[in-house]
Amino acid sequence: MKVLILINSLGAGGAERSMVEYAKFLLKAPEIEFKIVCLKHKEVGLEKEVAVAGISTIYHRGNSFKSKLSFFNRLIEKEQPDLVHSVLTESNLIARASKISGKKFTLIQSLVNTPYSIERKKDNQLSWFKFQIMKQIDIVSARLTKQIYYHSITHEVLEHYKSLYNIKDNYKVIYRGRESNEYCNEVKKKDRFTIINSGRQEFAKGQIDILKALHYLEKNYGVTEIDFEILGRSGTYSKILENYIEEHNLSSRVKIHGFVNNVYKTLASCHAFVFPSYYEGLGGALIEAFASKLPCVCSSIPVLKEVVGSPDGALFSEPGNIESLANNIYKLYENEDYRNKLSNYAYIRFENSFKLKEINQEMLNMYKSLEINNQ
Repeated sequence: MKVLILINSLGAGGAERSMVEYAKFLLKAPEIEFKIVCLKHKEVGLEKEVAVAGISTIYHRGNSFKSKLSFFNRLIEKEQPDLVHSVLTESNLIARASKISGKKFTLIQSLVNTPYSIERKKDNQLSWFKFQIMKQIDIVSARLTKQIYYHSITHEVLEHYKSLYNIKDNYKVIYRGRESNEYCNEVKKKDRFTIINSGRQEFAKGQIDILKALHYLEKNYGVTEIDFEILGRSGTYSKILENYIEEHNLSSRVKIHGFVNNVYKTLASCHAFVFPSYYEGLGGALIEAFASKLPCVCSSIPVLKEVVGSPDGALFSEPGNIESLANNIYKLYENEDYRNKLSNYAYIRFENSFKLKEINQEMLNMYKSLEINNQ
């Protein structure tokens, strides 16, 4: 089977990480011949890792939608793939436009987020008018494209799209997977109680709320013994985070690492993971925290409740509720026994549902189960 994996870029996001890990797995599958196709280069991310792994990758260098579509159509004619697997919105739009224009291939599209959540209205960096236009383009193009098979990374994401795309029985839900964290028994925990968040510095990830929670604990309870580390590439909220840290004298307790190659080593050195996202598709960072045996505080959005798997498996706060978030952080800070209880649950949940090898095999089985008929 000849496959093209079409993705916006090999940046530092969870979807990109998951597809790179899957591509490494496919290298060992003799029945699959594949290439990764990227619509653009990304300075920060996984390009070097992919090159070192020996994964065949093709990059487009133009910026316009027209140039990207022409590039992809030429590639379809040259490669003659049996199957195209597209990931992330722009790639999905390009693949649909290619099929609508008459190119023939079986199409799988991964649904990896809940982008039309009402919570996005709270993002003051977002142009709501442009957002609504893009939403309609997405919906119409999906409905006009014949015979798309959808891979959804959670049941909540599937429900988010079902009515929008008119999805019937043409889907499969397969979670993302991660490797176990081998550093858990090797790396010493930091001397001071340290919480950590991993994700790009954008509104959706809620890192500003963690900073506000730390300030709340200091102002209301005099607690200054909690440190905070942020992993993830810079984004539209980077300056907002930096300004808040400076204005509230948090620089001695907060460290922003940016993108790092070895997330697991840093996770293993911390005491708890805090993930107050406003919307997620699954939250690969939360799975990495579970794999690292970290007790977790996360927002009470349906997707994260699905990932956690039990109301007692983590501490939950409503998105944007600073007082609740602060109190949950403090609960983990002051109660080591409770941290250990959540830590044990987290790792069992990871072992049962998110092991990378099993997830990748499910993805490969999905490929094989589709009728490859160049429709």
